[in-house]
Amino acid sequence: MDQPIRSAFSFFSKKYERILLIILFVQLPLLMGYLYFANYMYLAVPPVNSVFGIADIMNGFFMISLLIFAQVPFTYFWYYEEIGKEKPARLAFLQSAIRAFHFYLFSLAAAFLITIGLALFVIPGIILMSIFLSASIIAVIDEKSVWKSIKDAFRIFKKHHWKIVLILFSFGISEFILSIVIQQFVLNITTSYLAVVLSHVFVNTVFLPLMFLTLAFCTAKWKDGLGLYELEENEMLT
Repeated sequence: MDQPIRSAFSFFSKKYERILLIILFVQLPLLMGYLYFANYMYLAVPPVNSVFGIADIMNGFFMISLLIFAQVPFTYFWYYEEIGKEKPARLAFLQSAIRAFHFYLFSLAAAFLITIGLALFVIPGIILMSIFLSASIIAVIDEKSVWKSIKDAFRIFKKHHWKIVLILFSFGISEFILSIVIQQFVLNITTSYLAVVLSHVFVNTVFLPLMFLTLAFCTAKWKDGLGLYELEENEMLT
């Protein structure tokens, strides 16, 4: 795991068939739910004369909560593959279902705080998102409550904050640029709204799993490094 980013891309390419199952049965339904919710909010809530309306804030909250929640099955699959469990995809679905409510409550609370941070000052929202995404990964690795994983996630963020933020920005900007390019290509062929939406969904189903896997590999490496650092520090104190 000396090169976590390369490992993440290699893992994605080698295990794509099983990852596709998670995309089809978890990520796509969540994306469809988000698109329905977003369209409903823009129709139901009248716009106001401001940069961000109520519908924008609600859609942002819903999108962030689904982002954190959708991360869980991908992380479980990656973890079970890494430790050599049999039938890792089945175990990932099973464990995600068992702990779904636990992670769902966490995703709502995290999304609420992140949305406030992004709406007010931006930077606090980015910091919170970095910490909460790492906390979910640590909860899977250590098989403990995600709430108890926040402390470890914060310690990792203090040592590797710029790397985590860089990963999020790199994937976010890359997805945005590719989505625009594909959208323009689709619009040159057809003006169908459905075709445009499907093009965005396709890009999302590639970039999100890759981002989740990259964060998982990096967090695992940083977590191990932090443990070794603490061990050396304790030995020096004794």
